[in-house]
Amino acid sequence: MTKIVQEPPQCWRMRRFSCLFAPVSLLLLCVAGTVHAQWNPLNPVVSLERESGGVQLTLQYGALRLEVCSDSIIRVRYSPTTPFRARPEFVVIKDRWPATKWEMQSAEDAIVLSTSLLKVVIARKDGSVTFQDSSGKSLFEQNEVSMTPTVVNGEQTYHAELYSKLWGSYESFYGLGQHQAGVWNYRGEAVDISQDNTNISIPLFLSSNGYGIFWNNASRSRFNNRFLNALYLSSEVADVLDYYFLYGPEFDKVIGGYRELTGRPPMFGKWAYGFWQCKNKYNTEEELLGVAHKYRQLHIPADNIVQDWFWWYTMGEPVFDKARYPDPPGMVEDLHKNKFHLMISFWPYFRPGTKTYEAMDERGFFIDKTKVGAFHPAQMGLYDAFNPEARKYYWNLMDQALFKIGVDAWWLDTTEPETEDRETNILVTNKTYLGNGARYANMFPLMTTSAVYQGQRSASDQKRVFILSRSAFAGAQRNAAAVWSGDVNSDWVFFKKQIPAGLNYSISGLPYWTTDIGGFVSGNPDDAAYRELFIRWFQFGTFNPLLRVHGTRSTNQNELWSYGSDAQKILLSYDTLRYRLLPYIYSMAWMTTSQGYTPMRGLVMDFRADPRTASIGDQFMFGPAFLVNPVTEPGANTRRAYLPKAKWYDFWTGTSVEGPRTVDAAAPIEKLPLFVRAGSIIPMGPAKEWSTEKPEDPIELRIYRGANGDFTFYEDENDGYNYEKGAYATIQFHWEEGKQTLTIAERKGEFPGMLADRSFEVVFVGANHGVGIVAEGKPDKVIRYSGKQTTVTP
Repeated sequence: MTKIVQEPPQCWRMRRFSCLFAPVSLLLLCVAGTVHAQWNPLNPVVSLERESGGVQLTLQYGALRLEVCSDSIIRVRYSPTTPFRARPEFVVIKDRWPATKWEMQSAEDAIVLSTSLLKVVIARKDGSVTFQDSSGKSLFEQNEVSMTPTVVNGEQTYHAELYSKLWGSYESFYGLGQHQAGVWNYRGEAVDISQDNTNISIPLFLSSNGYGIFWNNASRSRFNNRFLNALYLSSEVADVLDYYFLYGPEFDKVIGGYRELTGRPPMFGKWAYGFWQCKNKYNTEEELLGVAHKYRQLHIPADNIVQDWFWWYTMGEPVFDKARYPDPPGMVEDLHKNKFHLMISFWPYFRPGTKTYEAMDERGFFIDKTKVGAFHPAQMGLYDAFNPEARKYYWNLMDQALFKIGVDAWWLDTTEPETEDRETNILVTNKTYLGNGARYANMFPLMTTSAVYQGQRSASDQKRVFILSRSAFAGAQRNAAAVWSGDVNSDWVFFKKQIPAGLNYSISGLPYWTTDIGGFVSGNPDDAAYRELFIRWFQFGTFNPLLRVHGTRSTNQNELWSYGSDAQKILLSYDTLRYRLLPYIYSMAWMTTSQGYTPMRGLVMDFRADPRTASIGDQFMFGPAFLVNPVTEPGANTRRAYLPKAKWYDFWTGTSVEGPRTVDAAAPIEKLPLFVRAGSIIPMGPAKEWSTEKPEDPIELRIYRGANGDFTFYEDENDGYNYEKGAYATIQFHWEEGKQTLTIAERKGEFPGMLADRSFEVVFVGANHGVGIVAEGKPDKVIRYSGKQTTVTP
């Protein structure tokens, strides 16, 4: 049962602003609006030169260049010297843009660049830059920039800083990767943009004003809005201050712009969207295979099993310990026969005492080595992922020992890279193949995932790359790299923090994220309190882009049957739901690849105009249909949830309610409060034990009436890269609320193995009809479909 909570709109408006902003007098706002630089000299425009793609301005100190990339993307660079120093690009891969219509007007007080969507105003008196929408509304101000000479790791360079005045702005900020402070809205916060275990730094933030800033710098950087009315962006090492202004105003367009710069995420094999079984760690071939076989014996859906670390004799040399893994090719063959895929852990560290270590050391492939033995031995080396030859060598090790025997996916651990006993990243105090490591301190995960992605793509086009990395940087999405949230604790506090962490990571432009369900350290499956936590975490994980259990357990058991029969029943139900939703999830994956979509979505992504959503970081949309409300308190039987403006259906009962409103949703241990937005069309496939066990036929097509709706159903060969050559098919569904008509459009495209004929079991969802996990026994219409357009009415 869902209890509706009445709350006057003025209450939450007042609460939101009182939480974020102290009262500011009108006089102070007026004065702040006229304040100029006080501690830094003004930097007026001295001259300007129009270029084919933008304008370069000579300032009293340095030069400013604005490049019109598109009608919604402007690149801004400031250099303390002229000409602009050329530098290699590793993150941004788009260097040519179609011609965009734009105009420049030069007046006594300002230079104005205009596209169809933006106006950019450069003040002559101080060189400040203001971005406006086409109506003249101010979006973002670059009030001051500075480049301060400094020496970092022996290199003469600059510290770069941008100041943006925020007086009078009530905008909210999101993104910057994944961080563990439990914060969703970064207004009034400061974030270090540097890599650590559980903290993944992406230099992109989005504003509720409808824009994003991609800060194009790979050194340690900082987003500082601790004082609400001032935003500072800074970097430790820079030749040029460089950023892209990305306009939406919708967040999907902003993210699409980021991916246009840094690359699109490719499709994973369909199996990757199923269930991943993992723990710390399987110790023998016999144990690993035994678990896989038991999953099939118990008919628990699963597609993937993971071999964590120490399957080797020596870290870095990919040779199985034959005493524990006597027949690796046979092990992989057995898993494949049982329809399991195998992911295996591989690290960027190489311990001494092997021929591999000696060969890499002789060729200068190490950035640094440990000095004292502890968990790792002395002289263990970190490989130089910035060296193209070292990257090739690294992939060749994996290819020869693992890929060639059929290993399907790669778990790249400690890709920050891990430092353990010191705060400073190893790169900051060392040299790499590219030079000063501090200049590229955040970029290691991009480079090492590039090694594996490019290596596998060159080896085969029959198996899609899948990488699970503990860290990432801008651009890693193009390398088929997903991440997990790192080694988080097994408790309710850290579980709750994973929700805003995952939402901010997703809104940073990298779409594939997951966690160690149950936490990494440490849980006891025999403890009733921990079982409750694991169930709630699994419910949340069912609606993550990837569904994966992992962690250290006191019983050394982490399979779905390890938590007792009552828990197993609940876990199995959500696992089954995940598999029934694969047509929906796989279609979302195609939207992510082809349309710049994001599967796991903070409410602000779809309800940006609703100020209530600005600071809600514990609810989210999973695709266009599902509003997910994780239960993060022990012993809870209800869950308070905010429903934005729309008609919402309870997934479990089919009853509906109009938003905006707050409700107390029923949340017994077996139920995750789950709502579906009116206008949604959800394709659900048959129950199955692995992703490709049977065709997605029949499709139960659940229609949630109350608003117009569309959904594109996508299919391909489920693996391989023929989809990049056009080997796929789509079927467009459209619900017309006014005419109460569902249109199933003509199928577009084809691929080998495509079902020529199929059934759609159409269900118009209502109270106790078309609800929950099990297929509706009495569909409203059954449509035989052979690729031609057809219409359906209730």
